[in-house]
Amino acid sequence: MPPPARSRNRVPTAVLFDTLSTPVAPSFEWPTKPNRTISGLHWAYILVGTADGTVLPFVPLYLFDRGLTAAWIGLVLAVAAAASLVLGLAWAYLADRRFSPERMVVAASVAASAVALLLALTSGALTLALVIVALSVARSPMMLLDPIALRRLLTTRRTDYARIRLRMSAGWAASAIGSGAVFQTLGLRLIPFVYAPLSALAGLWVWHALKPATESQPPESGSERDPSGRRATIPIGLVGFLVSCFLLGASLAATQNFLTLQINVLGGGAVLVGAAAAFQALTEIPTMGYTHVLRRYLSHRVLFAIGCGVYLVIFVAWAFASDALTAALLKLAAGVGFALTYVAAVMIANDVSPVRLRATGQALVKSVLFGLAPIAGTLSGGLLYGAFGPRVMFLASTAVVAAAGLIALFAIRGSGRRSEPRRRDQLALPAGGILLSEGSAHPGEHTK
Repeated sequence: MPPPARSRNRVPTAVLFDTLSTPVAPSFEWPTKPNRTISGLHWAYILVGTADGTVLPFVPLYLFDRGLTAAWIGLVLAVAAAASLVLGLAWAYLADRRFSPERMVVAASVAASAVALLLALTSGALTLALVIVALSVARSPMMLLDPIALRRLLTTRRTDYARIRLRMSAGWAASAIGSGAVFQTLGLRLIPFVYAPLSALAGLWVWHALKPATESQPPESGSERDPSGRRATIPIGLVGFLVSCFLLGASLAATQNFLTLQINVLGGGAVLVGAAAAFQALTEIPTMGYTHVLRRYLSHRVLFAIGCGVYLVIFVAWAFASDALTAALLKLAAGVGFALTYVAAVMIANDVSPVRLRATGQALVKSVLFGLAPIAGTLSGGLLYGAFGPRVMFLASTAVVAAAGLIALFAIRGSGRRSEPRRRDQLALPAGGILLSEGSAHPGEHTK
């Protein structure tokens, strides 16, 4: 009887032994050391969020405690937003062309600490208002922290930025609760003395951990002039979306700032104001962390519209809330709305902007949403709150945010596609986060 035939796939024992015993060079290196740049960004965001959580949620309440009416509070916050908008764009322009954005953030932290201490020395309403505006101006270069992070994440996944940004929300939540309890017990006059050292600490960490970028860093995509010499233009879809961002930002500025007064009027005090700010951050963190899952099924404009719908329901609930705890707990849902609209806004700006104007598109969206819109929102919100009461103000904001969602849903129909493959560097911004001229050299030539 002939022996059974061997399988064609069978490997001789000697060959198999030689193969297994032959040393093979490792194909990867085990990450024994953490990425220092990413670790530095993590702590920078945590420290900045911690410092901001001790002052920003309490500014309207601080002004009210010092004797300003709702209308005057709205005017002061509007002027502060206008000053921050103009100078924030100026700082970004300089960071793109002349100065290191990392060092500008350090200078902003130190300057904000010094200006905050002046709050303890003010007596009159006018002087207090001027110091609040000066504090907003001093903090305006802090907007450069986002483009600093995006530039360092040039070769990583797009979701890494959101995961780093979550650290700021975590720091904000912890400090808002803790400082609110302290201010409730010892008084709001302690705000400057709590914020100043924390802001200085954030600046020292940025100085230590985030060194200025070097010219050896690879240039971002689309930062060079088109060889044809033609200039890219902002598309109509982005213009329509800027209108939507303006309406959303105005409604948020009105409701968020004067909700603080409403919680205080209903008997909540500083501790519940701080807790409300923390509630939003607590739901904002997981929502932002999982928006990439939602983008598999929904377009960016739909996510933005859903976020506006969440805000619409919250504003109606705030209009009829009769106790401080209910008003504060509704901020849990506000965190979901903010996460959806913020992430979607970043992605929509990236989708609808030309390649060479993506940085300009990002800067325009953020300037309108967090700079121009709060001017109108705080001013009109203060007037409505003072003349007609909180219910009218909240219901008016409901109509505004509904219009924002509808415009975003229909004005940018060709954008915001479901998760599509893109190059990793398409979200990276120049060093200062704004590109005012497409003929500018790449950021490595502007930083020192």
